[in-house]
Amino acid sequence: MANSLGRICVTGATGKAGVAAVLDLREHGYEVVATDIAVTGEDVAANVIRADLTDYGQATEVLRGIDAVVHLANIPAPGIATPAVTFNANVSMNFNIFHAAAAHGLSRVVWASSETTLGLPFGHGREQDPGAPGELRYAPVDEEHFPYPATTYALSKVTSETIAEQISRWSGIPFVGLRISNIMEPHDYRRFPSYWPDPQLRKWNAWGYVDVRDVAAACRLGLEADVTGSNNVIIAAADTVMNRPSRELLAEVFPDVTLTREIPEFGTLLSVDRAKQVIGYEPAHSWRDEIPAR
Repeated sequence: MANSLGRICVTGATGKAGVAAVLDLREHGYEVVATDIAVTGEDVAANVIRADLTDYGQATEVLRGIDAVVHLANIPAPGIATPAVTFNANVSMNFNIFHAAAAHGLSRVVWASSETTLGLPFGHGREQDPGAPGELRYAPVDEEHFPYPATTYALSKVTSETIAEQISRWSGIPFVGLRISNIMEPHDYRRFPSYWPDPQLRKWNAWGYVDVRDVAAACRLGLEADVTGSNNVIIAAADTVMNRPSRELLAEVFPDVTLTREIPEFGTLLSVDRAKQVIGYEPAHSWRDEIPAR
């Protein structure tokens, strides 16, 4: 039976997060319309609609007859395309979906922002872009660490958060931006032991990650939460990728960075407290359930 909250469009539906979000929403009774630009014959058989969301007309059409949107379609990381292509594509996709949602009077927009808006990569110099190096100012990192874009990719997400805030204000539609950490599927956890000998390898996001199943749950919770305006929250796992205590990692790699509050022994350094308060997010999955922390 269809969920009473109506028809949900999921963009980026063939990507890692998109596939999981579509499955989770359907399992919870939602009617889902899936769309992506990268559509194979198998996707067509699964009723995934092809749409290029950098085109406003196509963005408008995929939201016709839709009640709310989970917008996950973007170039997903720096370094995949040139900085200019990344920025222009992401900002145009996000503007088009946000504006089309307002034009159609949708009830909710949930969308993928990024942990990179908070200053990632931490502790590195100039990389893909001629931007400022990331700076970890305190830990655990929370929403007040925003904005500190260190790549053009991150700048595209900061810009899009501003667009979301203004379109939400104009339209009265609640927006929920998910500042998603490095997404992992269960099979990805086999790589984690390779990180453990050298904490420098994953310092770039304070050793953060998030299970794709928790990302899917966050998308659904963003649809269901009692919110107004534009809200942006960090979505991460409850722990780090490392098998060493978080305080020890911080003291070794970022010795001048203050830990502002007590955390569990292996607790995340990307705070999910605000996500818990705003949308009821509780990370349920950990690599520790999949492989031994030897």
